[in-house]
Amino acid sequence: MEQKTIKKKRIASDTSQSIINSALSAMATDGISNLTTKSISERAQVSTAAIHYFFDTKDNLVYNSFVFVIKSIRLDMLEARKGEADPIKRIWGACNAHFSATHLSEEAANIWPQLWSHAANDPRTARLMHIFGARMISNFTYDLRTLGLPRDKARQGAIELRALVVGLWVEKQITKNAFPEEHIEIFESVLSRLKAEANGNGHSFMNHTTPL
Repeated sequence: MEQKTIKKKRIASDTSQSIINSALSAMATDGISNLTTKSISERAQVSTAAIHYFFDTKDNLVYNSFVFVIKSIRLDMLEARKGEADPIKRIWGACNAHFSATHLSEEAANIWPQLWSHAANDPRTARLMHIFGARMISNFTYDLRTLGLPRDKARQGAIELRALVVGLWVEKQITKNAFPEEHIEIFESVLSRLKAEANGNGHSFMNHTTPL
């Protein structure tokens, strides 16, 4: 009986994830405004009733799809930071996560701008983005505090790094205005300045950078 219950839960999980994957694929191709449960059901090869069973409404499906996107990048960032004692390597790892093949795919290039746009009009998505950004800033603040920057300077630097990650992703994926080597030089320049400021506070540490 227990094995049957586990199997049913696994099938349900696989089905709901398939629906989310199909919703993201449809959004990337057609946009949120043209998203329909019919198009999603055809991609996922499930009935529209199954979509309503798992997500109730299309709005809930869109929100849960965005949650999946955020969780994906968040897990990649945490994995890059896991067990790393060097704060500079932690920062580079988190930045690199945004520039992996998964998050630089054509689908990602179409999904993220829609996520940002949707957050402007949907409170749940706005809160999702706020929490994601706040945690990223908190992590970077901790790293910069570890380097020796005072709390206010560390937070300012963390906000700058967060904005830099988003801005450079846009320049690379959307506007195509910057080359990868330029991204690296920009990150190195900002990190070098932040390290110099920390050194000015009497702290020293190794110079560790990894190309994006």
